Amino acid sequence: MNNTLNLSLRQKKLLHIMQGTDGFITGNTLARQLNVSPRTIRSDVAEINRTLAPYHARILSERSKGYLYFAEEPELINNMNQIDYAFFTKDDRVRYLAFRLCLSDEPLDIYDLEDEMYVSHTTLEHDLHHLRMKYVLSGPQIQFIQNRELLSLEPDEKKRRAVLNRLFHEDWNYNARDNAYYGYHFLDRDVLEYIMDEIPVHLGRYHIAMEDPSLVSLNLAVAIMYHRVRSGHPLPAAEPVPRKNLPVSHAVDDLFRALEAQFARSFSREEKDDIYLRVVNACLPGVAEVSRQNVHSHFTDVTIRLADAYLKRVLEIFGLDFSKDEDFYITLLFYIQYLQVPDRIFNEQGNYDIAKENLLTEYEIAYLIEDLALSHLGCYVTETELLYLAYCVSGALEFLYDTHPELKLKAVICCHLNMPAAWSLKRKVLGAFGKYIDVTALLPINLKNARDFRDTDLILSTVRKKITDQPGVDTIQLSPFLSPRDYLTLSACIHSRRVQKLCHTGSLPLKQLLAKAHWHEKAEPDDKFNVIESMASDFVSDGIVPAEYVTDLLRRESISTFVISPGIVFMHSLAPSSETRLSVTTFDHRVIWNSRKIRIVVLAALRPEDAAMLFLLSHTFCNESLDIETLKMLKTKDEIISFFTGGGEAEQCGPR
Repeated sequence: MNNTLNLSLRQKKLLHIMQGTDGFITGNTLARQLNVSPRTIRSDVAEINRTLAPYHARILSERSKGYLYFAEEPELINNMNQIDYAFFTKDDRVRYLAFRLCLSDEPLDIYDLEDEMYVSHTTLEHDLHHLRMKYVLSGPQIQFIQNRELLSLEPDEKKRRAVLNRLFHEDWNYNARDNAYYGYHFLDRDVLEYIMDEIPVHLGRYHIAMEDPSLVSLNLAVAIMYHRVRSGHPLPAAEPVPRKNLPVSHAVDDLFRALEAQFARSFSREEKDDIYLRVVNACLPGVAEVSRQNVHSHFTDVTIRLADAYLKRVLEIFGLDFSKDEDFYITLLFYIQYLQVPDRIFNEQGNYDIAKENLLTEYEIAYLIEDLALSHLGCYVTETELLYLAYCVSGALEFLYDTHPELKLKAVICCHLNMPAAWSLKRKVLGAFGKYIDVTALLPINLKNARDFRDTDLILSTVRKKITDQPGVDTIQLSPFLSPRDYLTLSACIHSRRVQKLCHTGSLPLKQLLAKAHWHEKAEPDDKFNVIESMASDFVSDGIVPAEYVTDLLRRESISTFVISPGIVFMHSLAPSSETRLSVTTFDHRVIWNSRKIRIVVLAALRPEDAAMLFLLSHTFCNESLDIETLKMLKTKDEIISFFTGGGEAEQCGPR
């Protein structure tokens, strides 16, 4: 048998994703991760299955569920699908560059790298720019040196190890012990496995608990330490670290005694102190010991001030009062405290775009911490750290909704079948969403014109017919048996509508906003930042936005791109505008914007009292249920207004 699979790089990555996925994954999800069409995914799956057939493995396909990987001998396929340096994406290339620079004692020649990576000079320059963004302008803020054609990183051993740790951690396979892309050409498998077995023994002996990402990072830190010391790159001499946490100190000393005996090598005090600090900073806190009354005994004044300022900001901007949620407040304090830890690790695995699509509202609420973090901590929060705050906010919204049962959506079920089917649908809807919905009536379709829908928020219909013209009422078509797709559609709509109720959003109709927007059709863009500045100049010329509006837009795009799906970009700033307006630009040809092909850019300026409209606009323009194939062909004002307000999928559960 061959020891490799005759597949393209994209197909190898598709197979790799399937190997690391438990359960089904949809074709649309795979298409977004690989930035291709669902049709390409189907073709690649067919080719992978032809290649895997002799090895009794295949990717199964099931309608409405997606794809599922199966192999009689999964380890055999894992070994045949090893990927050492596969430059699928810009991120892969940036990781490779960082890895090579970290391990090199001499500057690297830029032209040699071009040949090594099979990329153009322009592509490499773009990749180096992103490397600076990822590791120079954010932690560990290692200095990047470019002297004509020679490239190098500053010879700071701690920073180089921090970069290496992030590189390995980003691609760590939590479903197995194997590292995803880099294999063990640097981290010896036997050494790492010994360390992974040894560390929990010593932590457990002293009752020290850590989160999974922190434990993986500790395993990697010790393994990296061993290899760097062995290759002649120890940490430099430093002042002793005061060891105030005795259990951690004893655990670290015991660990190093075991390491020195196993590897017949001594390690310096500096190496031991470095691992001590890593363990101390990563210990799981005793959450049960903390209450609102004693937070000053557990957190610094800076941490508490930032948490309080953030809660105040959320209340002022969106009218959401999280202050009564003690559990959230304490979790927020621990989160902010962890932001101040050197070499902190937030698990960066997963697709940011998919996470942001599912946390649209929460991510915008989380973003309010950015300028507060700068003023209190001296730095901005990274995209990954924002996502973790968005998860916290998601839980806080659940609590807030629990305490406001009067905000349940009033729903009417319109069913063309006999009463038993309508009643069954009601029970299924309430069983899944009774926390958020009251079903106020079961209505035959033929009685729709006789019904007064003024007190209704949502119509659940089993037919594709217009039920009502009543403003503010959303209509969703469901199958009578409530299919898995129906659950997802209804869940997304409920989430959008309940936040709308909580935030008391304005009622400016989308059609009106688009009709009054500034329009630039068939533009020829040269750079995304120029596009942002050009569109923002519409509002600057109108005199409706403050000076910081443009700066805020550019900073947001640099920290965490506005792009989360193909076809359209929705940009915004909460810098207070004197008028709520939109600006829309269409491109004559689709352009690449952060690896996505984009045809339409929408920019919003919002009055303070309309700030919560941001959630509805985000849901409208960044909705995964949009017909992307149609969207990517739209070029004119009339086409776009019709698409988003004409009663199709794009209109469901969005602002009118």
